[in-house]
Amino acid sequence: MSKVQILGPKSMLSEAINALHALAVVHIETTRECSDLDETYFKRMPLQRDKVEEKTELHKALEELKNLLFLLKRPLRVEPVTISRVQINEALKEAEKIEEKVRSLHAERESLVEELTGIGRYERVLRGFATLVTRLGGLKNFDIIGLTLEKNRADIITLIEGELMEITGGKYEIYTKDLDDTTKGLVLAYPSRFSFKVRSLISGEALNEIRLPDKYGDMALLDVLKNMTIRKEQIPWLIHELEKDTDEISELWFGRIEGLIKAVENTLDEIGVLSYCAQTRHAFVIEGWAPREMTGPLTDKFKEIFSDKVMVRELAVKDKETPLIPVHVHNPRIIRPFEIFLKALPTPKYGSVDPTVFIAIFFPTFFGLIVGDVAYGLIILILGLILRKVTKGKDFFQNAAYVFTICGMSAIVFGFLFGEAFGDLGERLNIMHPIVFDRVRALTTFLLLCVGIGVGHVLLGFVIGMVNHLSRGKRKEAAAKFSYLMLTISFLFTVGVMMNYLPVELKTPGLIALGIFFLLVIFFEGVIGPLEFISTLGNIISYMRIMAVGTASVVMGMVANEIGGLTGSVFLGVVIAGALHTLNIGLAILSPSIQSMRLQYVEFLSKFYEGGGREYKPFKKK
Repeated sequence: MSKVQILGPKSMLSEAINALHALAVVHIETTRECSDLDETYFKRMPLQRDKVEEKTELHKALEELKNLLFLLKRPLRVEPVTISRVQINEALKEAEKIEEKVRSLHAERESLVEELTGIGRYERVLRGFATLVTRLGGLKNFDIIGLTLEKNRADIITLIEGELMEITGGKYEIYTKDLDDTTKGLVLAYPSRFSFKVRSLISGEALNEIRLPDKYGDMALLDVLKNMTIRKEQIPWLIHELEKDTDEISELWFGRIEGLIKAVENTLDEIGVLSYCAQTRHAFVIEGWAPREMTGPLTDKFKEIFSDKVMVRELAVKDKETPLIPVHVHNPRIIRPFEIFLKALPTPKYGSVDPTVFIAIFFPTFFGLIVGDVAYGLIILILGLILRKVTKGKDFFQNAAYVFTICGMSAIVFGFLFGEAFGDLGERLNIMHPIVFDRVRALTTFLLLCVGIGVGHVLLGFVIGMVNHLSRGKRKEAAAKFSYLMLTISFLFTVGVMMNYLPVELKTPGLIALGIFFLLVIFFEGVIGPLEFISTLGNIISYMRIMAVGTASVVMGMVANEIGGLTGSVFLGVVIAGALHTLNIGLAILSPSIQSMRLQYVEFLSKFYEGGGREYKPFKKK
């Protein structure tokens, strides 16, 4: 990374910021923190009052736009709309009108939904009262009240009758009907002049009066039921029409609102970057970091835009600034998708090793070793290609699909080497046979292969760490990594002699080397050194999981074929075996991924990966 400084007259600050925003190259820093200019000549740039007001208004507008976008429906195809900064105010006025219309449609829809819910709630009860109230329909100067109560409180009815007798002098009617298993309905009819006393009576009891919406308040019950039935049929159609209007607005405006949101966010970014700038009486200063290979094009572009009025220059990086340098992880396109594995880790420290290339090699290799089945690998490959096709524009899923596509290819290759397709189906049909070895019959060979891979992988981690420390002038750390490396090799050498894999004459040299490097590990790392060495041996043994999980997958495939063959029916056998193979394929995607990731993170990267860096975030438009 190169440290760059942009200098120019204050009158061209906005243009310079716009250019930086469009070029998306410079990671802008607070100038005072990394400037080589004398502080007596420049000060932090204050935010002008008009900019503060603009920022406040744009933040408010941004919230309203996001709320509007939430109210709209995303169309199946969204046409991207680019809105320039000069178009924002006019676009915001249009969006305000659209928001008012959409909110009106939503409010109307909510009102209809609430009315439909109310109709459903009242209709059941009113129908229960209908036959009772009809009998009272001809009474003049009488009030009619509908009530409900729980059946277990039915004794209240007797008390109410006694009170009504006293209040009205016997001039009342009361009818009851079971509405459902738990609710009883009552209809009271009494002279209107006793209304106040009767209502005071029922308000003190465990009764619920049936209160209709205001629009039905002056209607007779039968008219209420008739109107509710009509509205119950009308409302779904009205809601559909409102949703149709909302869909039409969404089709026209969703992409434009999204573009407007991005334009507002970009403008806020440009206002926000002013707080990182510094100024002299007549000039502005912006400083930051850019990838070394982009510094030249950046300078040329500024010269093309501003001639010599705005200058870009490269500054020397001081030692104290090294920890501040942002990390720009950039790999060749073929392995770039494997950078998703770094998302689970802290940003690598500047100058340390980017492990992406190693993960791109070893993750698919371990995955293929575990799955090792041509048919399973082909299915995983096809699923990866499908996922890539249906997730266009979504970087994470695109990268994950690419990784699984490569892993599917790896599983196919190892499937040919192990002679496996749907477990032992290929061998049963006499179309495939193991080329290297049979994983089920040669468990010892498979185990030794996995442990051997573990030795190589772990030792490679030590070598990478040692070389990286040497390149950065950290000799002591490099010596410690070398001691771990040689101690591990000496130990494995000695074990090989004791197990008769190596000549017995090499036992003494092996023990001497083991002792020397054990002492060196203690010298460089202290008491934690031996513990770390034991952990390293555990790391190597951990690679046995490749054999264990891989063999389990093979056996499950063989069991599926065996069970399918015992059914006595070709159709039923294919269905049962297919179901078990489908389950095994699901496990073949999940389990090998987890195990391979663990071997990368815990056993391998722990030997050299250094986190704690700052991520490179260029100033770029949304």
